[in-house]
Amino acid sequence: MNEEEAAAKNEDKEESPMQRFMNKEGILKIIIFIGIAGIALIFGSSLFTKSSTQDSTSAEVSLPDTESVTGYKQELCDELGYMLASIDGAGKTKVMVTLDGTARNIYATDNDIKQNESSQKNSSGENTTKQNDEKKSCIVVRMGDGSEQALTIGQLMPSVKGVLVVCDGGGDKEVCNRIKQAVSAALGITESHICVLKMNS
Repeated sequence: MNEEEAAAKNEDKEESPMQRFMNKEGILKIIIFIGIAGIALIFGSSLFTKSSTQDSTSAEVSLPDTESVTGYKQELCDELGYMLASIDGAGKTKVMVTLDGTARNIYATDNDIKQNESSQKNSSGENTTKQNDEKKSCIVVRMGDGSEQALTIGQLMPSVKGVLVVCDGGGDKEVCNRIKQAVSAALGITESHICVLKMNS
């Protein structure tokens, strides 16, 4: 046998690093590593799931805030002021709007209708049958901290109670009437709740 063949046989007898790793201890290390990685992934995913559901439920059950009502009121004043200033003879215009109450939340409800039929004879001798019982209940959301809140699906802004318009043309009766008609049509309130005055020069 020559030396090259002997060296080749020795290389075959030596284990490669992969073969050494794949012996019993190596397989055990792989199984432990995969187990730890799986536990870490499960734990990590549960953290991300809880935080995203808490964010979405807290957004759904928000309470009416004064900022949204104030913004709504300011938007009405700005839009009315802009439109009324474009009326012939109105000139420079300032608008103040008063609201009736505050915003109210609209809650999701679960309707349960039970039909109880009863038969009665009316005065003309005909049989009449009717009676429905309707039961409404709010849908409740359980928060991450264990508290419960009703599910809000919308917000109802307060209605307009009155409007004050101060403008350059407020001294002219015809201009005042046109402004009152425009405000009444835009907001759906009667002209008795609209006051138009001449602006101080």
